[in-house]
Amino acid sequence: MSESKELILVCARDIFLKEGLSHFSMRKVASCVGMSATALYRHYINKEELLFQVILRGYRIFSRYLEKINDTQNPLVCLEKSLLAYLNFALTEKPYYEVMFMSNDQMTGLKKLNSAGAAEMRHSFELLQNRVQRAIDQKLVKTEDSYVASFGLWAYAHGQVSLFLSGRTEVTRKQFVKVYTSLMKSYIRQM
Repeated sequence: MSESKELILVCARDIFLKEGLSHFSMRKVASCVGMSATALYRHYINKEELLFQVILRGYRIFSRYLEKINDTQNPLVCLEKSLLAYLNFALTEKPYYEVMFMSNDQMTGLKKLNSAGAAEMRHSFELLQNRVQRAIDQKLVKTEDSYVASFGLWAYAHGQVSLFLSGRTEVTRKQFVKVYTSLMKSYIRQM
């Protein structure tokens, strides 16, 4: 990705998070980037396409966190590392996490999903589901439905991370990571 496109996506993401959809404009993004609105429209047809690309960029980054995990390890270890990768993504790439998972306005970008975009978004979930299926195949967990178990893991992790990032917990980052890790390990072993 070119530096200018990356800067456009970062500016768009930050303006969207700060001002919301109702105050988001291509003109504001262009000003942030240091280009004319006309030049910005050469890259993206409208704000919906631009927001979709911001969300898609977030999913691509998120997938890279998950893809770093060595799938030849014990499946339970892979699941634990997958959920730690989820946490690391949320803490390290917080603005992308917020746009992807914590913003009610995120649907603006998602409504325009094309098949390539939908595949990108499914990829991160499929990585988790494949890891759960390996644990099922090796009889390391009781569950027999990899989709339901994966959805439960994701929802459990997402709930904790979102509570922490939104400031609804009274723990430090270090305390949260310890609690999150402990709860995730316990959840995996009870599946």
